[in-house]
Amino acid sequence: MRFVRQAGSDPAFLLKALGEAAGELQHSFYGIPHRELQREVTGADEGWCLLAIPYHVLQVEKGVQKQLDTILNSRVSEIRHVDLDDLPFREDFIEDDYEELLDEFHYLRRRTAYSLWDIDERDWQRKGIHPYRGEMTVLEIVRELYQHDLEHLWQARRIVDALAAGTAR
Repeated sequence: MRFVRQAGSDPAFLLKALGEAAGELQHSFYGIPHRELQREVTGADEGWCLLAIPYHVLQVEKGVQKQLDTILNSRVSEIRHVDLDDLPFREDFIEDDYEELLDEFHYLRRRTAYSLWDIDERDWQRKGIHPYRGEMTVLEIVRELYQHDLEHLWQARRIVDALAAGTAR
């Protein structure tokens, strides 16, 4: 019997998914009028607007890059906490250009993927010490980043649908 990994445990799958996420997020923004990007929605995504998503994923990407760099390239084992659930303050992103945010996210995501392409199986199991969660492997961090991407891609879809239905504030 051949061993088959779960999708979230296969580095090749995760790298492919990470590589596609930035383009998928950019695609979510096509044709959305600028004024609609700042409109908040109610329901499950209350407090969020489309413009907050690229700002948030960009901040997460920067933090995860630091975590991975610490684990893979330094002797220090402590990694910083990255808040994947943080709702950004409106004043932090409201003046930002969504295209610039998406372009920077796309660029940083490529850097993240490139840094992971060349690591071997042993490196995927290297660990850092998270301040709240204890030991975390590179694979676990990347799996969480993949899941985080999915959550925000679905969120963008829900917000676009709410805007189209006129149920946004």
